[in-house]
Amino acid sequence: MKIHFPFQVTKPTSVISFSFALAACAIHPVQKDATGFRTVDIVDRIRCETRLAIQDKAIDLLSRQKDDRSRRVAEELRADRKAFLRIKLADLPTDKERAFYLRYIKTGIAYDFTFDITEDNKASATVDPVKLITNGTVGVGLSGSGDFARQNSRHFVMSDTFENLLYNAPSTCDDDYKPENFIYPIAGSVGMAELIDTFIDLNEDKNLAPLAAGNSRVFADTLTFTTTITGSASPHVTLAPIGNRFGLASPASFTAFGSRADKHQMIVGLSMDASPSAPKKLTASVFSGFVQQRSALAKTSVTPTEQRALEAVSQQRLDTFYDRFGTVLAR
Repeated sequence: MKIHFPFQVTKPTSVISFSFALAACAIHPVQKDATGFRTVDIVDRIRCETRLAIQDKAIDLLSRQKDDRSRRVAEELRADRKAFLRIKLADLPTDKERAFYLRYIKTGIAYDFTFDITEDNKASATVDPVKLITNGTVGVGLSGSGDFARQNSRHFVMSDTFENLLYNAPSTCDDDYKPENFIYPIAGSVGMAELIDTFIDLNEDKNLAPLAAGNSRVFADTLTFTTTITGSASPHVTLAPIGNRFGLASPASFTAFGSRADKHQMIVGLSMDASPSAPKKLTASVFSGFVQQRSALAKTSVTPTEQRALEAVSQQRLDTFYDRFGTVLAR
């Protein structure tokens, strides 16, 4: 299946072409079939969007300070994003800003991705070769059909820190946000700016709850995008001999139907730095008797804040399960 978004259907023939393309079932359906982007491209785009969100929050906070030096630094950063690579702790004008930098630069951020794709393709044909020969006076009907379904679920976990995103983000990052994609949201801007802004503002208000294991403040958000595309085509031939005012049933017909449902989920967890310690190996986390094993694609060595962000993601997934399980029991 090859569908590229956004698309426009302007002619009836385009509808038929789209239906036949949709009916071409893929052996291994992936999100690239629809977006043209590989999984790693989408992940890099989201990491780049997160870096821009962190930069924008820093610029906004500096520009709201009363002293002229802070506002000059904000203008320098706004004019040239690469200036973030040159900014050091000593370059920040006030003790308040240096303390803010130290408070958030080690913040861990974890991403839990699930790409769930289902394709369903059906085709049927009815042919009456005798009617074609006898001009409809005698007929023998022949028919056949096929029903094909494919499903692919891709799940992996990644983690970062604010420091790593600011200084070691993908080299393909642009200096502006990608546009939103309303047909296939995961391929465009996913709203990381609002998420980062909310996380920092809540922390500054001291409203976030710490993890039981320390005084780190954590935040988790779940984004779910579902796109369903369907199409069908039913071309046929109709013969109506002279003298038969009612016409005849079609001697040949073909029907093709295809549908594709893409459900993508991204859980984002954030954790502030609690106390300095050495990186540790990633282990299984236990929540209320359930053991959450990490994805084999996740990094095996993480910083303490990345570990807590990953635990926040696992807790978010577990809470979602409990919410759904409780809803089922309440029925």
